[in-house]
Order: sequence, then structure tokens, then C-alpha cells
Amino acid sequence: MHRTQTITLLFALAAALVTALSAAVAYQGLRLAFVREFDARLAKVAAIAASQVSAEDEADIRRLGAESGGYFALQAQLDMLRAVTGFENLALVDSTRATLYDVSLGEQGLLERSPYDSLAHPALARALRGRPSSGAFTRGADEFRAAFAPVRDGRRITGALVVEAHPSWEPELQRLRRRLALIWLVSVAAIGVLTVFLMLSTRRRIALERRLSRSENLAAMGRLTATLAHEIKNPLAIIRGSARRLGRLEPEAQRLADSVVEEVDRLGRTVGRYLQFARVETAEGETGDLVAAVAATLDLLEGEFQVRRCALEREGLDGAAPVPLDPESLKQVALNLVLNALEALPEGGRVRVELARRAGRFELTVRDDGPGIPPDVLARLGQPFFTTKAKGTGLGLFLARRLVEGAGGALLVSSPPGAGTVVTVRLSALGGASSG
Repeated sequence: MHRTQTITLLFALAAALVTALSAAVAYQGLRLAFVREFDARLAKVAAIAASQVSAEDEADIRRLGAESGGYFALQAQLDMLRAVTGFENLALVDSTRATLYDVSLGEQGLLERSPYDSLAHPALARALRGRPSSGAFTRGADEFRAAFAPVRDGRRITGALVVEAHPSWEPELQRLRRRLALIWLVSVAAIGVLTVFLMLSTRRRIALERRLSRSENLAAMGRLTATLAHEIKNPLAIIRGSARRLGRLEPEAQRLADSVVEEVDRLGRTVGRYLQFARVETAEGETGDLVAAVAATLDLLEGEFQVRRCALEREGLDGAAPVPLDPESLKQVALNLVLNALEALPEGGRVRVELARRAGRFELTVRDDGPGIPPDVLARLGQPFFTTKAKGTGLGLFLARRLVEGAGGALLVSSPPGAGTVVTVRLSALGGASSG
């Protein structure tokens, strides 16, 4: 998958996740709004009821219990308030947490410790310290909320008025959950359609870029014509002159024949490089073994390293490493990179070639301990016809990069000045691949 398509897919997944999180935040925000509004309503009723309780009625209940006039006055007040509001319960608790009146319990539990002391102890404690509060608790399988308002006699807190109710917002929240889920599904569907459209557009753009690249190659061939003609002209002249003299100068026949072979070989190499440039793209569907291609290339170059008294190290070149690039192209890439590293070395230098598998791809690293590449040169490295070598064409690294990128991979070069150069080739690992 192309990098742009991967980014598009990740963006779509992120958008779907953000939509889900937004729905969750909206749901929680509305639920908290319901809770605040409900608690405010309970607190208002509790404050009104608490303001109607007199210290005389409380004292009367403590002294005479259910037979007192204060008990009957409080009963009439709280029972009527419960009937009007439809709340679950109202109760009066004194400063010792004893029940002075409880609509639900009636005379049962009178002057005993209130159940709210265990059900909502923190909220009741705050109310008895003079601070209105609210709290949630469960009774059986149901959830309840209660508001606690302090009852005052002047500056003295004589008790707390409790208003309890069962939350009524759950049906609304259920409807909201269904609506948010529907909105999320529609949003995800829209994101999916947009993602498919973008990925198809990206595929068409990539195909167009490849066609444009081929067109650029044809244009570049015009630039190559003059260079190619110059490169061919001189070897042909030498070949022609040497061939004419072979018949006349028998003692020099061997030397001249060697000259002919040498110049013909140089001509063949020159033409071969330009033909490779013209057909740099590989056929789709071709595969190769990166381990085999690199190992064969290093075996071929062992003698060159020995001649130059340089060390060649290998790591991870065992097992199989199938990648979407044909064997000849793999060998060409490896040959270019290793030769570039060797040419950068002083006598006694070292090149290390390492192959590893990471995150579903193979990484081939060619590292040398040469002098490194200056930043201004590194910025232009890999451009066609740019070279720092006296006899270079500037096509080797360019061709290697084009071959790797044509197979969906990447070729990266890093070179801190004075610390050598590292070239990394990344190619997708085909199914079932393994690397030692």
C-alpha cells in the first residue's frame, strides 16, 4: 500500500474514533446536566421544607414522640409536599442523626438512627455542619438521589431535611444513546465512503505519476543522446584504427587486439548503463530473494575488497527474503551500493552489509567507515548526472533508488561528516518470509 493511502486510512480511523469520543463526551455532558438539574430541584424543595420546620416542633417530638403536636404538624407538612412533588420520600433528621419524621417509615424507627446515616453519610454530615449537599445511593437494585438541607434555629443547626427521589432521566438517556449511535454510524459510513474515494483517487494519481515518470525518461533520453554519442565515438575510432593496423603490423597484433577488446568492453558497459536508465521500471508481479541476490553480489566483490585491502562484513544473510523486485534488479542495487561504499574507503577500511526484518519489511543496510559526505553534496546525491567521481556518470545511485521505489520501497542515505555513510534499502516482505 502506498504511503499516501496508508495515511488516508489512518486518518479515517482517527476520524471515526474522534466521532465516537465526541458522542461519548456529548452523552456524558447531557447526563451531568440532567444530574445537576435534578439535584437543584431536590435542593430547592429541601430548602423550602427545612425553612418551615420549627425548633419547637422538633423539641416536642423528642419529648412526646408520635403523640406530640409537633409530630402531627410535621406529618401534615411533609406528606402534603410528597404528594405534590411525587418524590420518593421526605424525612427530618436531628443533629444526633435520629429520625424525627420519615414519610415512608411513618412511626417506625422514630427517634432511632436514620437510615440515611448509612446510605448517604457524607452528604448528611455536610448538611449537619450547615452546608446543603446532595448524594446518590442504591437501595436494592435501584439508584436514588437525595438532597440534604440544614435546619436552623437562629445560628444553631438542629437537624437536616432530606428529600429523596428516583432519577427520571433514564428514558431520555436511552433515547439519546440510540440517536448518538445512529449519528455515529452515519458519520462512519460517510467517512468510509470518503476514504474509499480518496484511496481510489490516490491510486489514479500514482498511476499518473508513473506515466509521467516514463515520459520524463523519454525526455531525459534526449539529453543522453549527446553524451552517448561522445562516449561511443572515441572507442569506435580506436577500434577502427587498431583493426586497420592489425594487418600491417604483425608484431603488434597481440597488443592491438588487447586494445580492441578493452575498448569494446568499455563501449558495452557505457551502452548498458544508458539502456538500463531507459528501462529502469520493473515488470509488475516479479519477485526475488534479497538474501540470495546480496550474497551473490558480495561473493563477486570479495576479490575486489582483497585487492584494495578492505574488510567486508556480512550480517543476517541467511534464510530467505522474498521481496517484490526481480533478482537482476536486486543484484544491480546491491552492486551499486557496495561499490560506492568500497570506493569511499581508504586502504584498510571496512564495509558492513546487514539484512534484518522489521515491521513486515526487509531492511538492507550498507555501512562504511569512510570520510562521509558533506551536507551540500548529500542534498544532491541520487540526482541523475550528479557525481563527485572523476569518471562517474551520476546514474548508479539514481538507478538504484528508482528500482527500489518502483517496487514500493525506499532508499535512504545518511552521512554525518567524518562518520562514514549509511545507505538503507527498505522493501516489503512478501507473505511467509523469514530472515535470520
